Amino acid sequence: MTLHLVRIPVDPRGLSAFAVAHGLSDDDGGYALHCALRTRFGVAAPQPFRFLPEHRRGPHLLGYAGDNAALADAAALPVADPLLNGVFAGPPEVQPMPAGWREGARYRFEVRVRPVVRFGGRVRAARAERPGAWQNRAGEVDAFVAACERAGAVEDGGAPVTREAVYLDWLARRLEGAAVLEAAEHSLLRRSRARRSVHGKGGGPAPEGKPRTRLAEGPDVVMAGTLAVADLSAFAGLLARGVGRHAAFGYGMLLLSAPGRAG
Repeated sequence: MTLHLVRIPVDPRGLSAFAVAHGLSDDDGGYALHCALRTRFGVAAPQPFRFLPEHRRGPHLLGYAGDNAALADAAALPVADPLLNGVFAGPPEVQPMPAGWREGARYRFEVRVRPVVRFGGRVRAARAERPGAWQNRAGEVDAFVAACERAGAVEDGGAPVTREAVYLDWLARRLEGAAVLEAAEHSLLRRSRARRSVHGKGGGPAPEGKPRTRLAEGPDVVMAGTLAVADLSAFAGLLARGVGRHAAFGYGMLLLSAPGRAG
C-alpha cells in the first residue's frame, strides 16, 4: 500500500473553539486535533501527523495516510459537527510518497517526539507508592528520569546524565532496524501538558457528552538531523506508525527532505 503525504489547512482559532466546546484543551491542541480528525475523516484520518501552527505557508497539519480513496470519500461526507467547519480551513491536499526506499539512502529529517519509556507491573506498583507523579498512573516515565534512576547518583561514581544525550539515544533506539541515526540535534526541548483518555477505573465521572480525560505533563522535543535507510520494509513501517508513543496526538511523524535541504 502506497503511503500518502496529506496537508490540511487548520485554523488555530477554530481548533481552540472546538477544544473548549468539547472539554479537550491542553497546551498544544494535540488531543483536540486528534478528535477533530477522527470525527471528520474517521479511520481514514492521517496518522501520524504534525501540526505546524506558525508555518510560512500558514497554519496546517501534515500527516501520513495509507488509503487516499478512503480519505477523499470521507472528505466528501457532510460535516457531523458544525464546529469542524472552523477547524479545517480547506480540503486535504494529497501526494504519494515514494513507492520504494533505497537501502543506504540518506535524508534530512525533523521529528517531534514525546520521549517516554514504559515500565512493567512490578516497577509500576513500586512507583505508585510515590506521591504525585502522573507517570505512576500512566505506566510511563520521562526517558531522562528513567536514565537518571538507572545511572544512580553522580556522587556515587556514576557518569553525569544529560537530557540531550538521553533523548538522542532514545531516538536512535526507536529508529534501530529501520534507519541509522547519523547526526541529530534538538531544536525544541520543553515540557508540556497533553490531554489523554482515561481508561479503566479512576479519573472520576466525565462531563455529560464529553470524553473522560486527564492532563499529563511530559517531555516535548523536536529533533532534526540526518538518517540513512537500513531496511526498506522496516523504514516504510516506521513512517506509517510514527516514532515512539503518542503518534495519534501530533508526535512521531518523520518529516523528510534531501540532505542539505531544509525540511
